[in-house]
Amino acid sequence: MTNKINTVNALLEIGTEEIPASYIEPALKQIEEFTAKAFIESGLKYSSFKTYATPRRLVLIVEELADKSEDRSEEVMGPSLKAAKDADGNFTQAAIGFAARNGVKPEKLITKTTEKGEYLCFIKKTKGEKTEKLLSSIFHEIIKNISFPKTMVWEESMFRFARPVRNIIALYGKKIIKFQIADVKSSNWTIGLHTYDNKKIIIDAPENYITKMKNKSVIVDRAERRETIKKSIEDVVKSVGNVIWDEALIDEVNYLVEYPVAVLCAFDKKYLDLPAEVLTVCMKKSQKCFAVNDKNGKFSNYFIGIKNGVSKYQEVAREGYEKVVAARLADAEFFYHNDLKKGLEANIEKLKGVVFHKEIGTVYEKVERVKQIAAFFNKEFGMNIDEKALFKAIVLAKADLVSEMVFEYPELQGVMGKIYAQKLGESADVALAVEQHYWPLSAGGKLPENRIAFLISLADKIDTLAANFSIGLEPSGSADPYGLRRAGIGFIRMITENLPKQDLAHALDKAFDNLPSSVKNNPKFQQAREKLSAFFWQRVESILEAEGYAADEVKAVVNASKGGRVKALGTLQPRLDALRGARQKGDFAAIAEAFKRINNIINQAKKQNITIPESVDEQLFADEAEKSLYSAAQKTNAGSQEYISKGEYDKVFDKVLEIKPVIDNFFEKVMVMDKDENVKKNRFALLNSVKNIFSSFIDFSALQ
Repeated sequence: MTNKINTVNALLEIGTEEIPASYIEPALKQIEEFTAKAFIESGLKYSSFKTYATPRRLVLIVEELADKSEDRSEEVMGPSLKAAKDADGNFTQAAIGFAARNGVKPEKLITKTTEKGEYLCFIKKTKGEKTEKLLSSIFHEIIKNISFPKTMVWEESMFRFARPVRNIIALYGKKIIKFQIADVKSSNWTIGLHTYDNKKIIIDAPENYITKMKNKSVIVDRAERRETIKKSIEDVVKSVGNVIWDEALIDEVNYLVEYPVAVLCAFDKKYLDLPAEVLTVCMKKSQKCFAVNDKNGKFSNYFIGIKNGVSKYQEVAREGYEKVVAARLADAEFFYHNDLKKGLEANIEKLKGVVFHKEIGTVYEKVERVKQIAAFFNKEFGMNIDEKALFKAIVLAKADLVSEMVFEYPELQGVMGKIYAQKLGESADVALAVEQHYWPLSAGGKLPENRIAFLISLADKIDTLAANFSIGLEPSGSADPYGLRRAGIGFIRMITENLPKQDLAHALDKAFDNLPSSVKNNPKFQQAREKLSAFFWQRVESILEAEGYAADEVKAVVNASKGGRVKALGTLQPRLDALRGARQKGDFAAIAEAFKRINNIINQAKKQNITIPESVDEQLFADEAEKSLYSAAQKTNAGSQEYISKGEYDKVFDKVLEIKPVIDNFFEKVMVMDKDENVKKNRFALLNSVKNIFSSFIDFSALQ
């Protein structure tokens, strides 16, 4: 008869002063990971757990948590049986000592048979502990183990956290789990919306927590709070038009408020003369406000702020939003007109004073390199772009970096360059190129649509990558302070989608050859080209795996494509599609094994320093199976190369299927390691020729 397990819910709330919005999601992830690990290690059973958060609290709720951990048995291995007993069968000191350490007599030990032989073994049984006791340690450790980019100390114990901890709820059912963090003791109370009501809220049970908090104007469920933000915005904006949705801003605001209420505001219509991009950024950056279009779809002077708390003092909130936004728009108006008066051309010389990197040089010097690389790419890739327009766009591409507007709002780089170029009479192509040469702005972002922008973006990114790799600045782990992963992925995506068969060897050469002498003299310059090529292939593999291709298939195709060059990236995906299809036909696994066998034989020969002839000598064939394989290999090679050149990759795999029976026949009839040295080497050469048919198309050894 088994004992019934009693379960109740558990709750941990870490109440703090306002935590920065960007810290919250990573903190919740850490709480989830630590909780799952701690419950497994302690043997605590539960049905599920979930995290919640607001700017002032991090919350964990565990459902149906058992009242004690499971009883556990653990095998503790002792000395081998040979070492444990002497010739007379008596226990040795090794056995006696092992038994004593485990609190038993040697006779109570059992014998365990392992791969290494027979050993003494003690079965250590641990009774389950009460959950209340375990939670005291687990909850304490959860709080202690959350890491943040920056932390604070607020009392003499020197405990560090993102912001001062002001209260801790720790409950198992109705019982308070007792422990202390810094100067705060765990309890069953918390505080509601701090701007509205500072009275203590008693939480009598974990399952009542969310409802009780909502009744006190705190929505702890971030998903519910996000929907509340959207609905509240829709309710107030419908009388004047439609909100311009910004999902990233909603996510940020979601961690700035505990009970969101939208407030409709307006600014002076005179500011509508400013570009919509400027207006939007001013409102977003200064007050986290949403821009609004009127009912005709035109940018309006209305905007929406998100107040924290119910509708009390709404007029005061509106006045506050409007006052701050008006001040920011007045500044923006001043910057805008000043920048237009100076023009973009005047900024170009100032780029000589802007450092790109202290070991690489200035932005002005970078622009000059981009000009040379882009001109080379224009010819190398046969793009036939007007060189005058190309150079004009390159010269202006970075000019807005020293504008007053971009100095104040760096997120507008490129955007302001385009706007200023248009206002100052540059062509549409040049203006668009100034903005879009930064694209893609994220790994999956839009690629440049403008041909000039496309070319400048390629040149700019490859220069950045070559220069940084040449001084040893490579991405490592999750760290990528110079955005090199994003630049690499952007470069690869542009090549893959627009120049699918391009060999990038000369492009890489040009980027490295163009670097200043100070960079070339860096000791890390010598390995930089090879490292950048490897970096590109790693990014290629990551992109393809992210698109759903199996890791072994990606390896098989990419390994065959490397060859020391970054080439024909656009052919990888269709080849993977063909490989996926081929694996559904016939006995493809057996085919892969056959080619792996050939590969292993060749590799063994090389390890034994056997010289493999470059060509096959038909006069040395001693068996009909050799002749058949040689003939089939020649036909397969000719057919395969024709299909590869046409991009008919599924037919290449058909050729793989065709040659399989001939390979099987060879291995059945022929002994490769013949006594005659010349015959043996010729058979190696024959197998090598078979291997080379597909070596630049697929690496069979990578397939699992």
